Amino acid sequence: MGDRVLFQVVSRHQPEAFGPVVYCHWSGGRAPQIVRALAERMVERPNDIDYATARLVQECVGESTGSTSFGVWNATHKLTADDSHGDAGVVLIDCANWFKCECLDGYLRTGADGFPEF
Repeated sequence: MGDRVLFQVVSRHQPEAFGPVVYCHWSGGRAPQIVRALAERMVERPNDIDYATARLVQECVGESTGSTSFGVWNATHKLTADDSHGDAGVVLIDCANWFKCECLDGYLRTGADGFPEF
């Protein structure tokens, strides 16, 4: 059914703020690289949920030329494990903490360095 992952950018400095959900149907295995690339790209612009989400989409889609496999929708809440589609699960990316993550309900785990790992 794919290797699904849901991403959401959040901020520990703004607990009630969260970005849209970024859905990737085949990118669960690439999640660690996606988040590290996002952190590298946004190093000089921390704590900006909107721009971090836009750059996250850019990292996810990359060179893909198809019309499927990726989605973005407005979130009504900060994602939890209950929102997971399975596979790689949910990855919450804290833009106020140098893009460290919390991995929920999937095969990904939060590594000692704060980034997703298998």
